[in-house]
Amino acid sequence: MGTFAEITWVSLERGAEHDPPRFDAGTLGHLPPPAQRFLGSALPDGVPLHDAVHLSMSGEIKLAGRWLPFTAEQILRAGAGFVWAPVVGGRLIRFVGADALGPEGARIEFRLHGRIPIVRGAGPDIARSAHGRLAAETVAWLPAALTPQAGARWTAVDEHRATVTVRGPGEPTDIEITVDSDGALKSMSLQRWKDSAKPPAFAPFGGTVDSGFVTGEGIRVAGSGTVGWDWDTPRASGGSFFRYEITRAEFGHVG
Repeated sequence: MGTFAEITWVSLERGAEHDPPRFDAGTLGHLPPPAQRFLGSALPDGVPLHDAVHLSMSGEIKLAGRWLPFTAEQILRAGAGFVWAPVVGGRLIRFVGADALGPEGARIEFRLHGRIPIVRGAGPDIARSAHGRLAAETVAWLPAALTPQAGARWTAVDEHRATVTVRGPGEPTDIEITVDSDGALKSMSLQRWKDSAKPPAFAPFGGTVDSGFVTGEGIRVAGSGTVGWDWDTPRASGGSFFRYEITRAEFGHVG
């Protein structure tokens, strides 16, 4: 039958659009200037607007105050869900598992050395937090989902910032992005449900984008950066818990 993460991966993969429309750069004219620059930089005119991506990445994650290395595979489908499947740590401390959101809800499950359960979680609070993660990662890694052709709604903030409303399995989520003069994504932020808070509540969440990653089709996504809680507050440095670098991004063919 497979684990929850395996079943969710297959479901997201099968649900991906197989023959999507192609990007029409002429549809960007009415968007706020930062959105025009961002999408114009991220998507070559005429590229297929796939709604799913398969990512490979490496980086570090903070657990119990300690930064540990990881490598991971991920599937991400706009508006539907994700599966993030990492191997964390090394020979002495090694965690294997997945963080998943799909049609059947959300679940986190990790095992020490692949055998001893150490983290298990499910339920509405974890699902609500996962909805925020899906929205943020859609901005980072699925720019096709942010186009007018995909139904995305944009609101101007200023010359370098704009807000996009991302649809998902839960309530729509507003993500504020910052881009430079060339349209490169520099940061993003949102109010994300923090299931570990006492009691669970919305909290500032965001991340920097330090570099871009350009695929063979010329699609530009967030290539490396740092993510954390307490975004844009005095506690932001202590809230950082995730540093990543994308090593592969394949759209459409996500198997």
